[in-house]
Amino acid sequence: MERVEFRANKNNLRSIAAMEGIGCTVEGVLRKNVITMDGARRDSIVLSILKEEWESSVKNNLLLKIKK
Repeated sequence: MERVEFRANKNNLRSIAAMEGIGCTVEGVLRKNVITMDGARRDSIVLSILKEEWESSVKNNLLLKIKK
């Protein structure tokens, strides 16, 4: 796998912080790309981890967090 992508509601600061906390990099925001259950449109933030990042640091940092 070369890349893993995550998306969240741009207003979901808790999820964004969790993804950044494991080493995800923010790539940008997709504006009004999803229709919510109430018919509104939401903006999605896109984050990712690349293979090189996973191998060099993200995997070990995540393992350390899990073992705590």
